[in-house]
Amino acid sequence: DGECAFCGRAARWCSRKDSQARLELVAYQAVPSPPMTDALRLACADALHVLCTDGRVVRGGRALLFVIGELGYRRSARLLGRRPLVWGVEIFYRAVAKNRRLLGRFIFRAEAE
Repeated sequence: DGECAFCGRAARWCSRKDSQARLELVAYQAVPSPPMTDALRLACADALHVLCTDGRVVRGGRALLFVIGELGYRRSARLLGRRPLVWGVEIFYRAVAKNRRLLGRFIFRAEAE
């Protein structure tokens, strides 16, 4: 989300960690059509989405695990991607995503100043 401090900070962290340039981070508001569709734009407003090179779309906590894996934390991503742990990741992800604007005011306050 290009309008969210929390999402912007997370994207900048990912960019710094992506030493092999495996990810192309784009705010959903800036994604052209195609690949963006009206339905995908609505879904992206609520959750992180990864458009894989093979055409798959991964969302939410599983998208977060995909990103973490691409950043070099593959073992952790694989472990957390297994049941029942992935259910906890999804619950945690949904809670953070739902409250990301509020969290951005407090967690990343120093960056905004």
